[in-house]
Amino acid sequence: MKTQPFTADMAPAVADFNARLVAGGADPELLFPENPVQEGRPNEPRRLFEKRFLMVEEGSVHGGFILRHQNFWLGDTVASIAHFRLPLSEGIVNRKFAGVAMQMVRCALGEQPLLFALGMGGRQRALPRLLEGMQWKLWDVPFYFFVNRPFRFLRGIRVLRSAAWRKVGLDVAAFSGLGWVMARIAQWVTRRAAPEEITIENIQAFSNWADELWGDCKPHYSFLAVRDTATLKLLYPEGSERFLCRRVRQSGKPVGWFVALDTAMQGHKEFGNLRVGTIADALARPENAEAVIHAAAGFLRARGVDLIVSNQMHPAWGAALRGAGFFQASSNFVLALSPKLKEYCGDARGIHINRGDGDGPIHL
Repeated sequence: MKTQPFTADMAPAVADFNARLVAGGADPELLFPENPVQEGRPNEPRRLFEKRFLMVEEGSVHGGFILRHQNFWLGDTVASIAHFRLPLSEGIVNRKFAGVAMQMVRCALGEQPLLFALGMGGRQRALPRLLEGMQWKLWDVPFYFFVNRPFRFLRGIRVLRSAAWRKVGLDVAAFSGLGWVMARIAQWVTRRAAPEEITIENIQAFSNWADELWGDCKPHYSFLAVRDTATLKLLYPEGSERFLCRRVRQSGKPVGWFVALDTAMQGHKEFGNLRVGTIADALARPENAEAVIHAAAGFLRARGVDLIVSNQMHPAWGAALRGAGFFQASSNFVLALSPKLKEYCGDARGIHINRGDGDGPIHL
C-alpha cells in the first residue's frame, strides 16, 4: 500500500471508500472529503493550508488523512506545524486493513514531524490509544460549563437524560425549583467578583491592535497557535454572523479578545435542543485571563443562552473559568503532540489550546 496526494482522478475511489465505511457501520458524519483541496495562488502567503493524502493499493483507497498546516509559537520562535486531521482507515470495518492506521501516522510524520492531533472524542478512542502507544504525549483539554437557565438545562441536557431514573430526577429538580437553587448556590460559592472597569467592544474586523496584543501576549506561553491579525482574519472572517468577536478593555486599555458562539442546537447528541453559548477562542496575558473570561461569560449570559461551555488548557484560563462560576466536567477533547513536537513544549503549564484550534469550533 502506498501513500499519495489526493488528486481529482481519485475522487471516485474515495467515494467507494466512504461507501464501504458506511456499509460496515461507520459514522456517516465522519467520512473523508470526496474532493481534493483547492490550492492557493502561487504567490499567496500560506498561513493556513491543508494537504490531503490517500492510502492506495491497486487503485483502491483504504485510508486517508489531512495535514492542516499552521504557524505556532513555540516559546521563543514561530514554526509551521501541522494538525493531523481526520485519519480514516478501512480497518474500522474490515480487520484486513487493521495496520493502515499506524501506517498513516508514520507517513504523516514523514511528511511533517511536528504534528499534533486534537479532539478525537476522548482517550478511550482508538486513535488516542494508538498515538500514545507510538510515544505521542497526550493531555486532556479540560471542559468547563456554566448553567445560565437551570430549568431549561435540566429539561434539555440530553447527555444526562440517558436513563429513565435520571430523567425523573432531573425533571423533579427542574419543576420543584431545587435545581435552580442548587445551581445558583454552587456557582455563588465558587464565583469571584469580576475585575473592575471591564468593557467590551464589538469587533467588525481584527486590525493592528490585535497584532499589538499578539506581540505582548505570546512571550507568556510556550505553545499556542499564531493569532496575529492576518491569521485571525482567515479564522474569523469579517462579516461572519456565526463568530461573535469582542475586544476586552480594562480601565480603558485593551487587554484581550474573545470569540463566542450562540447556537440554538437541534437534536444534538449531548445538548439536545438547548441554546448553547461557547467561549471558543480567546487571547490575553495569563494574568488578564480572568478579565476576558468574566467579560465573555457576562456577554453570553446577557444574550440569554441556556448553557455556556468552554475547553481551555492553560491553568490561568481554567482558574479564570472556575472563578467565574463555571464547573469542570470530564472532557472528550484531547491534545496529542508527536514525539518531535513534544520536545519543544515542556509540560502543560504553558500550553494555550482551546476550541479555536484544530478543526475550530465544529459541532458547536
